[in-house]
Amino acid sequence: MTVQEKIEGASAAVVTALSLVDVRAVDEALGRQPLDRLHFGNEFCETLLPSPGHVAAAIAAAERRGLGFALVTPMLSDGTLERLRPLLPMLPDGAEVIANDWGTLHLLRRAHPRLVPVAGRLMCKMVKDPRLPSAEWARLYPHGIHSRAFGKLLASLGVARIEMDVPPFAAAADFRSRTMRVSVHAPYGYSVKGRACRIGSLHQPDGEKFSTGHRCRKECLTYVADLSRPTTGTVDLATFQRGNTVFYRHSPAMTSVVQEALAQGWIDRIIVSGDWNENRCAHQ
Repeated sequence: MTVQEKIEGASAAVVTALSLVDVRAVDEALGRQPLDRLHFGNEFCETLLPSPGHVAAAIAAAERRGLGFALVTPMLSDGTLERLRPLLPMLPDGAEVIANDWGTLHLLRRAHPRLVPVAGRLMCKMVKDPRLPSAEWARLYPHGIHSRAFGKLLASLGVARIEMDVPPFAAAADFRSRTMRVSVHAPYGYSVKGRACRIGSLHQPDGEKFSTGHRCRKECLTYVADLSRPTTGTVDLATFQRGNTVFYRHSPAMTSVVQEALAQGWIDRIIVSGDWNENRCAHQ
């Protein structure tokens, strides 16, 4: 059963977006399931900020199918922010830009008012360790969508939508925001990210492994590292690493919470990760 099928019928207003980073997969992925939007780009690695040619191809694919379009961006350094600048004029009026740092949001507000800024899930901080043993641990560091101050700050930058992950031991009310519309990623959430790419470091000399600055071969688009720990008496969420980021797969209980929040109208968009073939990742 696909993620789309699991949430179907929960809310007539739900919008389904497909998130892709590899332009070669766009046409195949868009043909697999009914969609409303295409989100193109990467949230976790600035090396994977797409080229102008890839952005143009993704926009054309979305337009051929009558889909909305969003450019997804990671947390950007000053240098990569300069690479982003020529991409923004390419986007159609009303396109969204998923921003995961304050600099990108300021740039959009100041120079590109025709585009729609969205706060990415890296900006929605929360405890999402797939090894958490109980809900009490998760509540030690609640996320900010219930914070009026956070909502006011985002509103000052023109942001009316935020993306979220489903944390372990989530409750439906966790997705209820009085200030913003809420998008939720499925069926994977991210736990932690860094700058060093694990898989991209394996062929490096010992003194250069797990450092930044080496040439990227985009190994993360092909290889996935399954993560597990010795039996501890508790059941962790299925966990794996791609590039510089650790991810987990939603449990059935987490999927049920999303369905409840959809039924309540607290979530109005599901973002499905389209680059990760479920059979290949083997996280069933």
